[in-house]
Amino acid sequence: MPETAERVPEDSATYREFTRLYDLARQLRPTVADRWNRELYATSGRGGFDQDTGAIGIHKLLLREGLTRDPAANPRRQARALDAVLHRATQAGMELEAPGAVNAIRTTQSRGLHDGVAAVRAADDFEAFTELAGYEGLSLDGQQFSGAYAAANGLIEQASGPRVDRRELIGRLSQGPAVMHFDQLAEAVVRNRLQEVAPAEGRDREAVRRELIGTMLHPRWDSLAQRSPEAGRQVAEEIGRALNSKVEELRRTHPWADREGTADGVRQQGVEQAGRQPGNRAEQPGRPPEQRNGDLAAARFLSGVAPAAGAAGQGSALGDGSRAAAAQAAGAARGAARGAAVRRDGSVPGGPRGSGGRG
Repeated sequence: MPETAERVPEDSATYREFTRLYDLARQLRPTVADRWNRELYATSGRGGFDQDTGAIGIHKLLLREGLTRDPAANPRRQARALDAVLHRATQAGMELEAPGAVNAIRTTQSRGLHDGVAAVRAADDFEAFTELAGYEGLSLDGQQFSGAYAAANGLIEQASGPRVDRRELIGRLSQGPAVMHFDQLAEAVVRNRLQEVAPAEGRDREAVRRELIGTMLHPRWDSLAQRSPEAGRQVAEEIGRALNSKVEELRRTHPWADREGTADGVRQQGVEQAGRQPGNRAEQPGRPPEQRNGDLAAARFLSGVAPAAGAAGQGSALGDGSRAAAAQAAGAARGAARGAAVRRDGSVPGGPRGSGGRG
């Protein structure tokens, strides 16, 4: 049965409370982008964020009975409603595209990761958000978590480390662009696990990230939003094994690994971290599948990035903010250092750059 939706009047108490919460969610993690078109819909299904129109849909019961600070309100529905607001605000705050980016991924995998990133941000910020909003004492019961959440959470754990920690990485991913999420994760892996041997910013570093991205493009990403957390953890574990193998291969085989130094002391990520969950939140089966509303053309609520064939053409990468001049200067510096028989680390700090240039 198609999902139906009814627009929430802007002069209603429900709309005013949603707007207040939406603004607070953006204050927690500010982004340059704000793609919500200020239309809110009460839906018969899960709802979502419409990437085409910018409309937001949330299940009608959550809007009616969850977005209220009435002491007699159902706390479970309040928690689910606030989680939905955080999720939608995260999606609306992400840029989607990165024109000319070499490592952009425009496939169904990026759609699955996009939904997972929004779910992870909502779970991580939930306690701070509820306190800020005046809904103290709420907790998630796990029914909000899906396979997309579990897989994205596992991949973020694998990519996090001493140079780019979990909170910083989630902040960068929340900025977007969505087509660069895999590249942003790959850059975190480079900085945390390959920095001592990786090339400086430029085409060589883009190529390294591209090899790491290949290990993350699991074929089940696009279906995880409708699957259980256990399915997501399995995907994360499989990615983790491939990622660890690729990191070791890059250390052994790439020509820059010999001339830039060794990776002594670099933290190795175990695949057992892939399924780690934040806090002590229980995990339950994921939400039901999203459905399109065939009757309301104005509100097609999508949870991810519409797939498109192929990747962008050659151009400067947006994942790490590299420039050709920086790459040439770094290469010249390394050449001079080798000529002087002094071994140096040619890498420079720098992480994936979101749409707003803030992490």
